[in-house]
Amino acid sequence: MILITGATGLVGGHLLYRFRESGKNIIATYRNLNTLDKTREIFESYEAGAGSLVESFQWIKADILEVPSLEKAMENVTTVYHCAAAIENFHFEEMKNINMRGTENVVNVAISSGVKKLCHISSIASLGEAIGDRCVNEEDFFNLDGLNTNYAITKFGAEMEAWRATQENIDVIIVNPGIIIGEGNWNSGSGQLITETDSGNKYYTSGSSGFVDVRDVALAIQKLTESSFKNDRYILVSENKNYRDILDQIALTLQKPKPNIHLKSGLLKTVSYLLKMTNVLGFKPQLSMARVHSFTSKTKYSNAKIKKTIGLEFTPIQETIKRVTTFYKTRY
Repeated sequence: MILITGATGLVGGHLLYRFRESGKNIIATYRNLNTLDKTREIFESYEAGAGSLVESFQWIKADILEVPSLEKAMENVTTVYHCAAAIENFHFEEMKNINMRGTENVVNVAISSGVKKLCHISSIASLGEAIGDRCVNEEDFFNLDGLNTNYAITKFGAEMEAWRATQENIDVIIVNPGIIIGEGNWNSGSGQLITETDSGNKYYTSGSSGFVDVRDVALAIQKLTESSFKNDRYILVSENKNYRDILDQIALTLQKPKPNIHLKSGLLKTVSYLLKMTNVLGFKPQLSMARVHSFTSKTKYSNAKIKKTIGLEFTPIQETIKRVTTFYKTRY
């Protein structure tokens, strides 16, 4: 039996769709019944009317921060896809609680329940930076003393919990996706790139990062978890792209003006400093220096390992953006 945590989220929802006709026993977790509408919308992005298939799965109300509910969900489960996570728009303590303590709970219950394999969805944010001009690969480990975002710190901590499971006879697969673009969750994560562009965003930064189609992520984690591969990690990135190029492509499909105001590094650092000063008055800063670095750095990531391991052919990001934004237009 298979358990998917965070099945109402972006990755979890698309992964669940891959199991729609598998005949396998799937348990999907949710925290609020209303969030199942997100999963229905994800199913609809594949085929009109597919949203009704959501009801064919076994749904269990569970929270990764509530051990009793996890214990109930994980009864007789042999494989866990841990997709539940908090992203950048949470405060640090919330991210720490969900990403680190939540993963700790998942691992502890998996150990006590006799789970055989765990697939943990991490992020490229928890990888280290490469030396020189080469691409970051799976051997570049996180530097705790570096300029790290709160999200990166908590995702690294979550990975450490996942690795701990390998010491308790659980086979572990960890994937590090880039910025995931896909249908669903328009008000968080990469979905905001589309909604904000649709609302007339005029700004861009000079940085770049790795991007990947959510459908490629779902395919990769299913293949890896169902294979004999274990206790290893894989970067999932289709292409390394400038943020401006991504925003331009989204604007083109939405038939909106392209962003034309460059937020330079110096300006962002000044804003970050001023916001930090307001913390003295009791306000929480909204733009850390680590975030500024992430917006302006030009980090590149290698996908050679995953291609060699399972022969994955990634979807070109331009095709992904066209598909996702077209679906967004039809819905909204």
